[in-house]
Amino acid sequence: MKESLHILYGDTPVGTLVYDRRIDEIDLSYDEAWQFGSGSFPMSLALPLARRVHPDAAIRPFLQGLLPDNPAVIEAWGKRFQVSPRNPFDLLKHVGEDCAGAMQFVRPERLNLILSGELDSLTPLTEEDLARRIEDLGAQARAVPAQIEGRFSLAGAQTKDALHQKDGRWFVPGGRIPTTHILKPELEEFAHHALNEHFCLQLAAKVGLMRAESDIMKIGGKRVLCVKRYDRSVDASGKIKRWHQEDVCQAMGRYPNQKYQADGGPSAAEVVKLLDRFSDDSFDDTSRFVMSLALNWVIAGTDAHSKNYSLLHAPGNFVRLAPFYDLASWLPYERDPHSTKVKLAMKIGGTYRLHEIHGERWRKWAEEAGLDPAWVKACVVTLVEAVVSSIGATRDAVGKSNDSEFVTKLAHSITERAHKCAEIMD
Repeated sequence: MKESLHILYGDTPVGTLVYDRRIDEIDLSYDEAWQFGSGSFPMSLALPLARRVHPDAAIRPFLQGLLPDNPAVIEAWGKRFQVSPRNPFDLLKHVGEDCAGAMQFVRPERLNLILSGELDSLTPLTEEDLARRIEDLGAQARAVPAQIEGRFSLAGAQTKDALHQKDGRWFVPGGRIPTTHILKPELEEFAHHALNEHFCLQLAAKVGLMRAESDIMKIGGKRVLCVKRYDRSVDASGKIKRWHQEDVCQAMGRYPNQKYQADGGPSAAEVVKLLDRFSDDSFDDTSRFVMSLALNWVIAGTDAHSKNYSLLHAPGNFVRLAPFYDLASWLPYERDPHSTKVKLAMKIGGTYRLHEIHGERWRKWAEEAGLDPAWVKACVVTLVEAVVSSIGATRDAVGKSNDSEFVTKLAHSITERAHKCAEIMD
């Protein structure tokens, strides 16, 4: 028995997913008009338009990357929709109409309704509705809308919600109307994690890196990180437009469980080579990527794996490194300041261990990545100096309306580490 899902980019057909249930295989077929269109682009760098049909081995990692990493959420979705949580096709039948990026995965019986705009809707949420959703997310009971079941999917291990904001109010969107913001409740295991991430995103902006815009909200008495989606924009008519994106894991055809380099995921050197091959401005994107590696080294951003770097696609095979997101520091949670166990997600000069990375390791990594070691050192040193000069302004800006004690502690920890990083780069 074969089933299908239509893939839409706005009102334009992109292709079709066909699932053969007898042999448990999914194929992607690009529509010819999309494949040869002047404004077209591939769904993924791992799924080039040069090949019209892509087999299961090529398409499944990309589809899996659209879904949450959190096993509890996937299991809950499977039970809710009465499908196998290990089958990305069956899950996308229910949650594929608003994913990361621009593609909508639409069941055949809904296609004409979607294209006609008949299903376009915004269901308003009261403060109580919003608080209930955040509470449910905190318990990992579900991560799908209550009013309109499962019309979105967010990748990542942390439970989160995606909603549409309009005129300061929150809505559950339907049909062609996209979500605009991601809401991430506080992680129970790590105190002030939402504030930690917000601070690190603000610091990234202060040092000159493009990053996702964020803010801290209180919903139902709980602190929530609100992140504006960078893969959405508003056109001149006020209409929300989807922009296509994919994470680096997807772009390299790896499964989400390979996001860490130690688990078979992309290395930082491989990311540089990917940017060199595909980016429309490889020098600028490589510079930003090296600076982001340096920032995560300084702040002890231990979760900067390949799913936390993404590429933006636009018509005409335009590809650029996306703004940075999911930045957070391990420093507030490190009980032993002399620990030798803290590791980064990607190796620098042959090691993951934070305490082993110094100027010589950066030189070695530069050579592995095919970059000029002197240029890489200059990038890293510039970033470290920028952190030192920007940390005070970041602390003042974030601490003004948030938990100033934690913000001060975090800023102090990063400052101390930045000075240490400056010393070992000599």
